[in-house]
Amino acid sequence: MNARGGKDDGEAKEEAPLYGGTYVSLDLFNPVSHFLGTRFVQGEAAVDVNIKNAFFPVIELGYGGVSYDNGEGLDYKSSAPYFRVGLNYNTMAKKLRENHFYIGARYGFSAFKYDIRSNGLIDPVWSAPITYDRLGQKAFGQWIELVAGVRVQIKNNFMMGWSVRLKRLIGNVSNGDNEAWYIPGYGYNGTTAYGATYSIIYKFSASKKTK
Repeated sequence: MNARGGKDDGEAKEEAPLYGGTYVSLDLFNPVSHFLGTRFVQGEAAVDVNIKNAFFPVIELGYGGVSYDNGEGLDYKSSAPYFRVGLNYNTMAKKLRENHFYIGARYGFSAFKYDIRSNGLIDPVWSAPITYDRLGQKAFGQWIELVAGVRVQIKNNFMMGWSVRLKRLIGNVSNGDNEAWYIPGYGYNGTTAYGATYSIIYKFSASKKTK
């Protein structure tokens, strides 16, 4: 304390550096979900950068696919890469810790092809098999996501994190004569969709010291 009862310069409140490190994440939730029975095959990785421990620009890259029999004589197959770009805001920024609770937004995009094949499809009038194959139809999807998540330090530079996502489709263009049923990275083709991630994370620190 100085004579006026204030803090000395050496006791001034610590501030977050402009650059606080780069995080690389690998999602485990979606691969495990597929193993447990979900239709979609999906895996993704992400890179985000710590700015003042508050703002985290992020890029997410993934690959999604599906092979589905609709039970009415049609098979649907599709797989393709997708990407998202966005920003997270750490609501616990002032604590200067590696335990974060964040909210954020994403823009997502995927350009893909899909196949629709007949599989025992029967004409309801003539009771005869119908051949209906539409292969290599091109489409792309665009969407936005609202994200909420948690990141927790396990030990040193290793962390784990969870997120939940609300998605809204903003563009879906198909060049074929059938609309795409599934959009990689988004899910079922509809107005809204939901998602989740559970990730293992490694931080490449700005310095050797890890808070």
